[in-house]
Amino acid sequence: METGELVGSLREAFASVPDPRSPLGRRHPLPAIFAMSVAAMLNGARSLYAIFQWGRLQPRKVVRNLGFRYKKHPKTPCVATLHRVFRNLDVEAFEIVLKDWAQQNLGDAEAIAIDGKGLRGIHGEELPGVRFIAAFAPRSGTVLVQKGGKPLPQGN
Repeated sequence: METGELVGSLREAFASVPDPRSPLGRRHPLPAIFAMSVAAMLNGARSLYAIFQWGRLQPRKVVRNLGFRYKKHPKTPCVATLHRVFRNLDVEAFEIVLKDWAQQNLGDAEAIAIDGKGLRGIHGEELPGVRFIAAFAPRSGTVLVQKGGKPLPQGN
C-alpha cells in the first residue's frame, strides 16, 4: 500500500482515544505520544525506556511531525510519563480506534486469523492461568482485537 492511499493518518485516529491523564499538567498531546511509540517500535524499540530513548534522539523536525509542540516543551516524554499513559490507557477504546483505522485503510479483503493461548498460572491455585484470544490480519501484520483475562479451569 502506498502512503498516499491512506484514508486518514494514524495520529489523527489516535486523537479519538480518551486521554487517561488529568487535564492539569499535560505537557504532551496523547496522539503524539502514541505516534512516537509506534515509530520507535517500528525502529526496534521493545521497552518504555527504548521508546523514550528513541524519542530523545530524534531531530526537531521529526519531533514536530510526530505532533509534539516543540517550542512549548522541547523534550519528548520521559519514561515515567510513558509508563503512566500506558498503565492507565483504556485498552479497549485504543484497540477500537486502531481496528477502525486499519479497516478503513486495509478494507475487508484481508483474511483474519484467530489465535488463542492458555497461559499457565503460578503458585498452584493462588494465581490461576488465563486465556487470551486475538484476531490478526497476517498480510498487514495487524492485531485487530485481543481479549483475555478469563481464568483457566484448574488442572489445565
